[in-house]
Amino acid sequence: LDIDTLMSAYGLPLPRWLPACIDGALFRTLQAQDIALAVAMPGAGAALAAVREAGARAVVVTSAPLAIALGMLRVAGLRVDGLHPDAWGAQKVEPIRAEKCWAFVGDHPDDMLAGRQAGAIAIGVNSGTSQPTGAQVELEDLTAFPSWLADRAPTS
Repeated sequence: LDIDTLMSAYGLPLPRWLPACIDGALFRTLQAQDIALAVAMPGAGAALAAVREAGARAVVVTSAPLAIALGMLRVAGLRVDGLHPDAWGAQKVEPIRAEKCWAFVGDHPDDMLAGRQAGAIAIGVNSGTSQPTGAQVELEDLTAFPSWLADRAPTS
């Protein structure tokens, strides 16, 4: 396997990038074993705190399966108010709408499209695995999010 190619596709639904010779269930088992190595992206904790300070719910909509998402959040020390796993691309639109998100942060072009289709501001951050092409707002990383939010959060 070409690790660089693998990591550039990471997060996509498994059938779109996992070679046919690799067992998907085995991959998820091995992925779960490495959850202990999860670390939060720089600024993630402060970004979640800023959302709450603005009076909103901090929600994660992710392509990761529930067990993986919960494990990664736990190990990284991040607490969220809502979690919608197993959602990719257009599947993220409904959870974003249901949670009444006015902004959605992601790191992939499909995240940006989903955010815009849901009526949210699509905020792109560079995670290193893909470019958030189509973002309405681009942030270098999550450390810039709290100040961006402080200037723009809707008031109740």
